[in-house]
Amino acid sequence: MVRFALLVSLLWLSQSGFAQIRKPLPPGYLLWSTTHRLQPRDFQFQLRPQNNLSQSMGSMGLQMDGVVGDLFGKKANRVVQNVFHSAGSYLDSTDQTGVALQIRYLQTLWDINEVAARHLRQELRAGAKRMLLIGKPDINDLFRTAYENANKRQIQYADETKYGLFLDKQAGWERLLASELAELAAFAVPD
Repeated sequence: MVRFALLVSLLWLSQSGFAQIRKPLPPGYLLWSTTHRLQPRDFQFQLRPQNNLSQSMGSMGLQMDGVVGDLFGKKANRVVQNVFHSAGSYLDSTDQTGVALQIRYLQTLWDINEVAARHLRQELRAGAKRMLLIGKPDINDLFRTAYENANKRQIQYADETKYGLFLDKQAGWERLLASELAELAAFAVPD
């Protein structure tokens, strides 16, 4: 009888997640996509003349949209979102030849985030039943670990490529990330 009650509650919790209306991303946020690569128009922060900002900056991160019960359904990958905040990002457009390199660099940082997001989705889906039944592992710990791992890799990437300026090493990172993204394709959010 207890098993039946647990099974019914699991099914109910997983179904209730689908009944929820997913809120759309606020204006100025983009979801990572295989089809949309960063463009100059994606950087909405307007630099004022004679500013003290140099280089470019991309504001990106991982966020959750849903509950643990959502991890049991077809839309489980949508629970973890890899977002880019356009309004908090800017391009240093003083050197027009460098804009393409800066966008390539920031896109690679976002791709590193996507690899971390897919690993997180994989972990969440594998541990969903335990999270629901006993509350372990803690979802916040998994998010924190994914965030820290992505940051460490981004620092390693920036160091090895001198912020994407060593083109041969940049190409190597792009190949590596494309391979990792392909391996984790089952944990991608469909475009």
